[in-house]
Amino acid sequence: MLENRPLSHYLYLLFLSTVWGTSFLVIKIVSPTVPPLTITATRITIGALVIAAIVLLKGEKLPTHSSIWIKGSIIGLIGTGIPFVFISWAVQYINSGTAAITMSIIPLSVFIMAHFAHHDEKMSWMGLIGILSGICGVLVLFYDTLMSSTGHALGTYALIAMLVSAFGYALANILIKKYVKTDPVNTSFVMLTTSALFIWPLAALFENPFSLNFGMTEIVSLTYLGFLPTGLATMVLVIFTQKAGSTFVSYNTYFIPIFGVFAGYLVLDEALKQTTFISILFIIIGIYIAQKQKKRPV
Repeated sequence: MLENRPLSHYLYLLFLSTVWGTSFLVIKIVSPTVPPLTITATRITIGALVIAAIVLLKGEKLPTHSSIWIKGSIIGLIGTGIPFVFISWAVQYINSGTAAITMSIIPLSVFIMAHFAHHDEKMSWMGLIGILSGICGVLVLFYDTLMSSTGHALGTYALIAMLVSAFGYALANILIKKYVKTDPVNTSFVMLTTSALFIWPLAALFENPFSLNFGMTEIVSLTYLGFLPTGLATMVLVIFTQKAGSTFVSYNTYFIPIFGVFAGYLVLDEALKQTTFISILFIIIGIYIAQKQKKRPV
């Protein structure tokens, strides 16, 4: 529901769109030299430290109640840990702009899940048409990847990994609104901390991260990923979802593909193909149609 919203809601939306849209570019830059589990564990750890610093600077205590650790841990793995690993792996085989476009299916996933999870976010018949339009956009992406002579053989699996990540973000969005009633900053800290504790052992087992030599590019990239798209963005996401609702929050993905595609084009010289714009068009039209409020719900 877009009407009568305060300016702060749109500023939150713009912030999330910008930092998440450009994060795919940064991951693409660092992925040739830093493996995916290490990227994920490092950025999540930095993000958790950022939030911990904010809590302590405010003179507050870090969370200790078992309820917030249980809920935050589950949501953190679903909406942070697992998606970050998949994304860090997938961008090795697809353009950063293509990765950003796949995030556009988040609102369409949220529309479906919110219909069953929240009594005040029922999907309309127009919403169903919008979802079908979004699916067409995703199919265009898969077609383009399969037909591309320059694409990597794992490109299709990378797209599937991106779609699973988007679904994880959407499900976490729903769970935050439905189950998180505690302080959003503390919840964000728990989400990141438990995800880091889960992923570091996997990184140590499969990638031996402590033997890697990080140059300035890697240090700056991982610091950026940890500070903005992970630490601050996770905190903003939880606060924003509690204030604005899961469906409205998911609209940041109107803009993620725009930032992602053009960032990849300007910095990495990634091609701007017709199929890219066709895919974005289908998905954005789908989101627009799906969010239209009708009197007759499905």
